[in-house]
Amino acid sequence: MPFTRRHALGTLAALPLMPRLVRAQADFPTRPVRLLVGFAPGGLTDIAARALAERMGKILKGSVVVENRPGGQTIIATAAVARAEPDGYVLAFVGTNGMILNPLLYNDLPYRRSDFKQLGSMGKSPMLLIVHPALGVKNVQEFIALAKKKPGDITCAHAGRGVINHLALLHFQSKTGTQFQDVPYKGSGPALLDLMAGTVQSTFDFPTSALPNIHSGKLQVLAVTADQRLSSLPDVPTMKEAGVEGFELYTRMMISGPAAMPAAVAATLENAVREGARDPALVRQFAEQGVTVAFTSSTDLERVIAEESALWAGVIRANNVPKTDLKG
Repeated sequence: MPFTRRHALGTLAALPLMPRLVRAQADFPTRPVRLLVGFAPGGLTDIAARALAERMGKILKGSVVVENRPGGQTIIATAAVARAEPDGYVLAFVGTNGMILNPLLYNDLPYRRSDFKQLGSMGKSPMLLIVHPALGVKNVQEFIALAKKKPGDITCAHAGRGVINHLALLHFQSKTGTQFQDVPYKGSGPALLDLMAGTVQSTFDFPTSALPNIHSGKLQVLAVTADQRLSSLPDVPTMKEAGVEGFELYTRMMISGPAAMPAAVAATLENAVREGARDPALVRQFAEQGVTVAFTSSTDLERVIAEESALWAGVIRANNVPKTDLKG
């Protein structure tokens, strides 16, 4: 197509805007950055987001404000970021459910992974296999043996169908040839309360939620789904040590923005995530809660998302978990 006078006038008209756009990117941020979390206050994701937001604000010489938008398996918050103006002022602090599991579980998800620019990961947390002490098992192999002796009798609570600890239960069943009576709850908090009361007998949950009641003796932990033992639970074996191979499962703490963010803004935000995650006090704080704080770059995170998507797709396929519609 020939370059016409109209094209020339359009280009000239846009020139005055270019310095302003460059200056806006160079001055970023000039107002608070909003970090959307798909859970209510108080859980692992919210606590981690607030800790990182405080440090990111100092690095950016601005303000990073956490905004809780719970509901819809984190879909509400994640979709809001996908639709946001791609200027770097609305970000998502999203775990494995939002970025990896939901695209595998729903047909009509209002976002795609390609709608996002990954800005790095703050760290990751494994899960714990937890039982009520009255169940009378001392280790994972005794737990498996009891489940095989009483197929479908032992109850296992989880935070809702399709969330990561529900899929961890399904994965455990297929790995060990066991069958449990799964009991869904609206979040891990109520599930843990009923586990402590003895209403249910087992669960997969995160150290941040469960550690206080493990240390007090109200709950018993059998194994951790990490590739190495946790410093906060040095006597608890990994699943591999307990005899269950290939059971390293984590939730990732990822920071994402709209895909069309300017490269300079994305680089500024990724640097803030990187430097924030290097804070020794932050590393110590979360190590005590069973969380590994270690920055993963945006490039490496894309690879991790692809690998873990393949892992969870295999779990979903092996357990015949249907892909469902959000609407109707």
